[in-house]
Amino acid sequence: MKIELKRIQFSERMSEETNCFVADLYINGKKVGYVKNDGQGGCTDYRGNTKEDNEIIREAEAYCKTLPDIQSHGFVLKQNLELVIDTLFEEYITAKLKAKEEKRMSKLFQTAIVFGKPNAPQYRYMNFKQPLSNVPMTKLVFYVAKVVSDHCHDGVVILNTNFKFENGKVIFV
Repeated sequence: MKIELKRIQFSERMSEETNCFVADLYINGKKVGYVKNDGQGGCTDYRGNTKEDNEIIREAEAYCKTLPDIQSHGFVLKQNLELVIDTLFEEYITAKLKAKEEKRMSKLFQTAIVFGKPNAPQYRYMNFKQPLSNVPMTKLVFYVAKVVSDHCHDGVVILNTNFKFENGKVIFV
C-alpha cells in the first residue's frame, strides 16, 4: 500500500511542541483526504473526503498495524497510520533542509575552501570573499595544502566539488 503526503504546508512559526502542518493524504495514488497537526503537542489528525475515502483510510489503518514496530530512543513504537504520516512528514522536512544546505554549500564552494566530514551536520571553511578562480593559483595551492595538512584527518576531507587537489595542484572541474 502506497501512502503519500502532497501539497505539504509547514509553519515553523506556529510549531510549539510538535510540527504544525497540513497536507493532502494520498493512498495508492488517490487523494482520499487531508492531514493536519496544530503544532501544540497533540496528535496528527486525518480525515477522508467521502464515505468511500474513509473506507480506504480504514484499510490503510489496518495495513499500517501490520508493519513492523519501530525502535526509537529506547522505546518500541507500534505502527499505525498516524505514525506513518508523521514519518513521511519528517522525511519531507529532512529532505527540504538537506536541499537548502546543499544549495548554501554550493554557493559557498565558489568563494571558499570547505572542509569537514561528509554528510555531517557541521563543517568549516576558509572564505576568500571572491571567486576561487580569481585567487592566484600559488596562494590557493598554499591554503588548500594547509587545510589538508592541518585539518584533513579522522575522516575530515575537503568538501568542494568545484576543484580537486592532486599532487600538490588545484584542478578546477
